[in-house]
Amino acid sequence: MICRIYLFAIFFFSSILFLPFYSYSQDKNFELGFGYGRNLLESLSTNQFLIAPAVNFKIPEMKNLWLHLEGNIEIINDNNTTVVVGVAPMLRQIFSESIQIKPFIEAGAGANITTRNGVENKRFGGCFIFSLMGGAGVEFKSGIKISYRFRHLSNGGLYSPNEGLNSHYLILSFSF
Repeated sequence: MICRIYLFAIFFFSSILFLPFYSYSQDKNFELGFGYGRNLLESLSTNQFLIAPAVNFKIPEMKNLWLHLEGNIEIINDNNTTVVVGVAPMLRQIFSESIQIKPFIEAGAGANITTRNGVENKRFGGCFIFSLMGGAGVEFKSGIKISYRFRHLSNGGLYSPNEGLNSHYLILSFSF
């Protein structure tokens, strides 16, 4: 029950905080990303899938800086399946005014709820965890984006133990 309350609070407060930044200054503000990832430790053998719907907000008076508010559903498969659901505000810096190809970097942190308290031998300590993310990619004229992302999951010291999971992802996103 407490995990459901955390999840509701995450989505409710993030929508209230970030909707005032919304701008129609680009044609395609919504995004749907699909990613495949692996953990960075050879001792773990996970396959990870990410579904990431998002909305992009132009930050007023900041050239080429966007707020990328992303929801995520992550399925981590070791010998069992762990589902991670959450939301993460990220800043995305676009480095080109080109219409053809726009390289970008992004970074952010989010809050998540998990269905299990760990993955293989890594223990999160509880169902409420945080994610830290950073990555880089390119956006094409069609609105398709290809990016790499590093993602760290841990409980941020809320519980004991606090063993994190580090992963890397290849993400394909479609703008609409």
